[in-house]
Formats: sequence, structure tokens, C-alpha cells
Amino acid sequence: MTLNVLELDDLTAIQVASVLDNAAQWKRDPAGIPQALKGKGVALVFEKPSARTRLSSEMAVATLSGHPIYIRPEELGIGTRETAEDVARTLGSYCAIIAARV
Repeated sequence: MTLNVLELDDLTAIQVASVLDNAAQWKRDPAGIPQALKGKGVALVFEKPSARTRLSSEMAVATLSGHPIYIRPEELGIGTRETAEDVARTLGSYCAIIAARV
């Protein structure tokens, strides 16, 4: 199932409650954290450099047993060498998730 979440309003109240319930449970019992991203790559793209955002995102992916792949915007060349659609298609073919802070 594909779920595109661009803002909190993209989730229902039930989905938000579920996320918060899971987070509270996993905080109490970290051994219960699922390996939901095991063997999967997650592309991390941040428009502006941010140590906290990068660190927290990489740790979140690793905690779920995924492989975080940080890509600087200038490496993507959106608008200069590539279209946003081409970049998204390419990243999506290699990564299970594209997480972007723009």
C-alpha cells in the first residue's frame, strides 16, 4: 500500500492515534520495535542542511532496520539536469521510501 504523507492533515484521526500509540509502546519496550524497513533503502533529501533533521531521520530508519541514504539536493540536479518527476521515479525504483524536507 502506498501512502503519501505531506502534512498531518493527510492522516485520519485514527491513523494519528495509532502512530502515537505505537510510539508510546515502543518507547516502553524498544525490543518490540518492528524491523519494518529491513533490507530497504530510504532516500533522505533535505533542501537545507540540518544536523538534527538528518540525525533523527537516519536513526529512525536504522531503528526500523532500514538503510538511510542521504542525498544532497545539488546531487539530484532537479531543475538543472533532471526533472522532479525523473528524480522521483529513479529514487523510487531504488528506495522503498523517499523522505524529503523541502
